[in-house]
Amino acid sequence: RCSVDNRVTRVAWLNRSSILYAGNDKWCLDPRVVLLANTNTQYSILIKDVDVYDEGPYTCSVQTDNHPKT
Repeated sequence: RCSVDNRVTRVAWLNRSSILYAGNDKWCLDPRVVLLANTNTQYSILIKDVDVYDEGPYTCSVQTDNHPKT
């Protein structure tokens, strides 16, 4: 889950160097990864049937006033 506010202009979910979602657009092919929320306050994903191969860092990246943050 990633908390956002009205200053955020762009959002993305990443895993290692792969983009999972950019805004509402799904970039990964894994059908287990779904976008739960993309609202003014929350940007969340869900990974169904998680297994050991899903281990690793998941990063929410946001852009505010042309300044990216993770």
